[in-house]
Amino acid sequence: MNPAWEALSRVADEPAWYWVYDVLGFSPSTYSHAWPGFREPEPSVTWDLSPGGLDRSSAEFRLGPYAVDEAQVAGISLQALRDCVEPDEWVWALHWQHQSYRFWPHRVGEDQGWPVPVFPKGDYHLFLAQDFRFGTLGHPWERSLCVFGEGLIDAVSRHGDGVLKTVLRRNGTALV
Repeated sequence: MNPAWEALSRVADEPAWYWVYDVLGFSPSTYSHAWPGFREPEPSVTWDLSPGGLDRSSAEFRLGPYAVDEAQVAGISLQALRDCVEPDEWVWALHWQHQSYRFWPHRVGEDQGWPVPVFPKGDYHLFLAQDFRFGTLGHPWERSLCVFGEGLIDAVSRHGDGVLKTVLRRNGTALV
């Protein structure tokens, strides 16, 4: 078993899911008029992972390619999480309607798979500090990654420079 991941029971992950639904107002949707489907905390930055130039409500957008590579986003996120947690500290790794985990960023090897990816390809994925001071929420239909909490935003910005290029929103306010 991978020492970076500990599967959680539905009871054990309840505090995190209650926070996601209560504080973020999480309301998943495939309909573009309902996006982002949660309250983006302050501070937050939401990056566009789509290729751009497409109508977000079109099938071409939903089925088309991404503008960034999944492995690059994983690497950026891993380095950013490591910057924000102590070596023995874990974060919540939540996969909507699937298995959730405790994840220790400092324990994961470079070539090890992630049972819950940061990259939102096909489902909602969240990584949250134990005390919810920072986190990520990957939106599969909007093709975006919301990062919140000052330290994590700074770390993702630093490690993602040149890869994460287009900001959709800051603090929930649209920029494009």
